[in-house]
Amino acid sequence: MAVYRFRVVFEEHEEVSRDIEIKSNQTFEEFHAIILQSIKFDTKHAASFFVSDDYWRKEQEITLLEEDMESDTKLMRNTKIAAHVDNPYQRFIYIYDKKVQWTFLIELIKIETENVKTSYPVCSKSSGQPPKQYKQLIVDNKAPASKDPLAALLGGADVEEEEEEELAEEAYKVAGDTELGLDEGDLDFTPGEEGDEVSPEEGGEDAAEGEEGDDFGFEAGGNSEEEY
Repeated sequence: MAVYRFRVVFEEHEEVSRDIEIKSNQTFEEFHAIILQSIKFDTKHAASFFVSDDYWRKEQEITLLEEDMESDTKLMRNTKIAAHVDNPYQRFIYIYDKKVQWTFLIELIKIETENVKTSYPVCSKSSGQPPKQYKQLIVDNKAPASKDPLAALLGGADVEEEEEEELAEEAYKVAGDTELGLDEGDLDFTPGEEGDEVSPEEGGEDAAEGEEGDDFGFEAGGNSEEEY
């Protein structure tokens, strides 16, 4: 049985590569699995291979999920590697996770004879450290650990923009439950009708000013109402 040795290179990190050996009668689904295993990525997302020409232009698509299939698309688990190896330097493009678009350039570098002691597919050579699959939160060690969303917004963690809105919404809820929050009627203020008597304690500064011509009995010396 013929064994293909492919070199798989990160498009944006050319120093990171993996040599994958896979038998000609194995499927693209098995190829997909060994690539992710070799770079320590999970298998939670959709993926596609594209047959490529010599200029890295995409041609035939071979996808992982049936729901992503179109009229001219093939399914990985039903497609053997040999079906799309037409020359000794065959190229493929592999894209994993549609949202992030991890892209790999794959080129056939050697055709060997199967080693009966080897379990295929296998990563036979590894070069370079792959990037992290997911962005990690940057935690400020000086800030105390807290699940309080208000604390997170104030610098407990560096969060993504999508998470900031959720945290902000939760933070306002938290603030509303504390003594710092406003009660429902705190912002509802209706000036008294003409002739209403409003004490300074009830009306604050606005009430102290009063309507033009009103006399609340205060003189310029701070005398109390009884003194008047």
